[in-house]
Amino acid sequence: MATSGTNAKNLPKEQLIAGFNELRQQQRMLASRMSEIEMDMKEHDLVIDVLKGVDPSRKCYRMIGGVLVERTVDVVLPGLATNREKMKEYIESLRNSLEAKGKELNQFRETHGIQIKADDSRDEKQADTASKGGDRQANILANV
Repeated sequence: MATSGTNAKNLPKEQLIAGFNELRQQQRMLASRMSEIEMDMKEHDLVIDVLKGVDPSRKCYRMIGGVLVERTVDVVLPGLATNREKMKEYIESLRNSLEAKGKELNQFRETHGIQIKADDSRDEKQADTASKGGDRQANILANV
C-alpha cells in the first residue's frame, strides 16, 4: 500500500510536468508558424517589388491552390498586396498569442514552483568541475 501512495504523490507532479511541456510545445509551434509566415511575407515583398517595375498588361503566372493560373500583372499585383496585408495581420495576432502563451507559461512555472533543470545542471557541472579540480590538487599533493 505504501507504493500506491507514493505513486499517487508522483502522479500530480508528472501531470504538472506534462502540462508545462505542453505549454512549451504550444509556444514553440506559435513561434514556428510565425517564422513561416514571415518568410512567406518576404517572398511576397520580393515578387511585389519585381512586378511594380513590369508593364501591367504583361502575362504572369500565379499558383492558386496548387494550380498554376495565367493572369496579367495588373490583376496579380493587387491580390499579392492584399495577401501580404492579411499575413501582416496574422503575424500580429500570432505575436499576441505568443506573448500571452509566454505569460501563461511563466505564471504556470511560478504557481507550481517548476524549475528548469538545464539551469541547475550548469551550476552543478561547474561545482563538480571545481571540486574535481580541488581533489586532483589534493591527490597530487598527497603523492609528492
